[in-house]
Amino acid sequence: MLRTAIVGLGAVASWHEIAIERTSEAELVAVADVDGSRVERVAARTGVAGYTDLGQLLHDEPVDWVHVCTPIQTHYDVAMRCVDHGVDVLVEKPFVRTREEFERLTAAADRAGVRATVVHNQVYYPSVIDACRRIERGEFGRLHGVSVQWAEDIDPRQPDRGDWVLDLPGGEFGEGIVHPIYVGLRAAGYPADESAVSVGRIDTTGDETVGFDGIAVSYTTADDVACTIQHHSNVPDRRRIDFAAERAHVTADVATGSVRVQRDSYGPNASVEYPALRAAVDGLGSAVRTTIDAIADAVWRRVTDAESRHDTHSPVIQREAAAICGRGDGPTPRAEADWANRLFIRLCDP
Repeated sequence: MLRTAIVGLGAVASWHEIAIERTSEAELVAVADVDGSRVERVAARTGVAGYTDLGQLLHDEPVDWVHVCTPIQTHYDVAMRCVDHGVDVLVEKPFVRTREEFERLTAAADRAGVRATVVHNQVYYPSVIDACRRIERGEFGRLHGVSVQWAEDIDPRQPDRGDWVLDLPGGEFGEGIVHPIYVGLRAAGYPADESAVSVGRIDTTGDETVGFDGIAVSYTTADDVACTIQHHSNVPDRRRIDFAAERAHVTADVATGSVRVQRDSYGPNASVEYPALRAAVDGLGSAVRTTIDAIADAVWRRVTDAESRHDTHSPVIQREAAAICGRGDGPTPRAEADWANRLFIRLCDP
C-alpha cells in the first residue's frame, strides 16, 4: 500500500483525493498547505494528518508518494524536496517552469530511483482514448493530420485557481494551455525536432497586463503527420480532436463523449449523389446515438455511483500507482512530458 500525501489543497486537490480513494494500491495519510485553516478543514474531514510545513511532513510521515498540487511557481522546489527524500512524486500540470527545472528534476529522480511524473489527464477522456486506439491500430489507414481545438469560456484576468495565476503570461488561461498541447502530442506523435515546430499567440483583450488569450501550435512528426493545436479563451466552451486519415475523418468530442467517423466524401469532389444530404443524415444518426449513450450513461452513473466521465484524474493516478508498484509504464511517457514542457515554455516566452 502506497502511503500517500497531497501537498497543496486548492481546487485540483479534491480530484486527487477522489482518485486516491478509488486506487486500491494507495491510501491518503497526510495533507499539507501553507494555509493552516484549509489544512484543518481537510484533515478533519479526511481523518488524516495535516501539516503547514512540507519538511515536517516528510520528517514525521513515512510517505511513499506525494501529489504536488501547489502553484506551478513552487512545483520544482516541492517535487525536488520529495525526490531528495526518496519519495515518488506526481506533479500537477504544468510540470515545471523552465527547461533547467525539467532536466534537473527528472535527472534527480532517475538518480534516486523514484518516479517524477506529470499529470496529463485530459487524454483519458473516454472519447479521446477510443479515437486514439482506433487510429493506432490502423482502422482508418495512414494518419495524415490531427487538429486539436480547445476553447474555454474564461477570462484570463479572472483567477479561478488563485491569484498566483496572474503571474503567468496568459493568466488563468495560461495555466491551462498545456492541456491541448499534450493531447496533440498523444494523438499525433511528437515533433520531428525543434525546427519542425511553430508557435503563435494572440491577445483579444486589449489589456496590456495580459500576454495572450489564445495560442496556436503546429508541427510535423518524423512520420509526416501534421498537427495543429488551437486553444482560445473568451469563447464558448468546446474541446475536440479531428483526425484526417486515409480512409476516414474521425472526430473525438469531449463534451458529448462521442467519436464520429465520416468515411464518405462530401463537397465538390464527392462521388455520392447529394453529398450534403448524405453528410446531414450521417450527422443526425451520430447525434441520435450520442444522445442515447449520454442518457444511458447518466442513468447508469446515478444508479451505480460510478465515476464521472469527466473524472480523468482517476485513470492517471491508478496507472501511476500501478507503475510505482512495478506494473505498467505509467500514465505519462517521459518524452511526452519533455515535449509538453518545451512547447509550454516556447509559448510563455516566445
